[in-house]
Amino acid sequence: MTTSGTYNFDPSLGELVLYAYNLCEIRNTAIAQEHMEVARMASNMLLSTWSNRGVNLWTVDLEQVSFSQTPTILTITGNGSTATLTYATPNTPVYTVGLQITVAGTGVVDGVQTVTASSNGSVSFASSYAGSSTGGTISTTVPAGTYSVNPNTVVILDAYVTTTTSTTQPIDRIILPVSRTEYASYPNKLQVGYPTVFWFDRLIDASRSAGSPGPQVTLWPVPDGTSSQLLKYYRVRQIQDSNFTSGQTVEMPYLWMEAYAYALAHRLSIIWNPQKTLLLKPLADEAYQIAADQNVETAQQYISPQLSGYYR
Repeated sequence: MTTSGTYNFDPSLGELVLYAYNLCEIRNTAIAQEHMEVARMASNMLLSTWSNRGVNLWTVDLEQVSFSQTPTILTITGNGSTATLTYATPNTPVYTVGLQITVAGTGVVDGVQTVTASSNGSVSFASSYAGSSTGGTISTTVPAGTYSVNPNTVVILDAYVTTTTSTTQPIDRIILPVSRTEYASYPNKLQVGYPTVFWFDRLIDASRSAGSPGPQVTLWPVPDGTSSQLLKYYRVRQIQDSNFTSGQTVEMPYLWMEAYAYALAHRLSIIWNPQKTLLLKPLADEAYQIAADQNVETAQQYISPQLSGYYR
């Protein structure tokens, strides 16, 4: 006998939903539109929970931020007293209040300006300009200390700063995370030098909460732009949305399919067949644990005591 020789098993969300309903003892012929609407919601709630429960290795990627950016201005709006500029995000500078920026190439608000308000991808300053325009760039004499983070970021894992003085052999130095409290304790937050720590401010995106600037990462000391040129960090992002459109699949590895099916079945049983809920719960927990135990990096770990001389 021969095997298939393929590794392409990747059922769509629709197929997984039908299987989950079968586990709930609901046959395909009994499924109506409302069953599918509930399943889509349950699927996305489940993926949200998985993003919370741990580091999903398949959602880890590397982000890069340049300290020598001059963002291109997308829009300029002025009301006669304040001008607001917008530019692309993420991984672009956040110009904090009081910082002086140089605006060039706009033809309407060029010059050195003092920031009066800012958020991810937006900066405002006092100006007599009234109207709207586009184009131009923003720059500063020293790099910004804060940068926008993609709102689909769950957590930053490891971060390091790169020195590219030698383009053939760049040098990386790890930097460590600090809490909001520790960052607040620094007396001189504008000190310039080689960054040694970062603070990830996990704010909600402005699209979900009006007035929120969005998630940001702040470096300390503020990079000088010469001793270091890049920030790189590994992050965990949220799992992509699951939808039925055009036979879409769920963003997860092969090893997690059973865990997903049982977890989805458990959630659906609460609504459609509560008698199966207690039976499906341990099966869902077991399948998740099996998948989570595999979702680790295989690396050596060393534990050694710190020994030193002792004299009386």
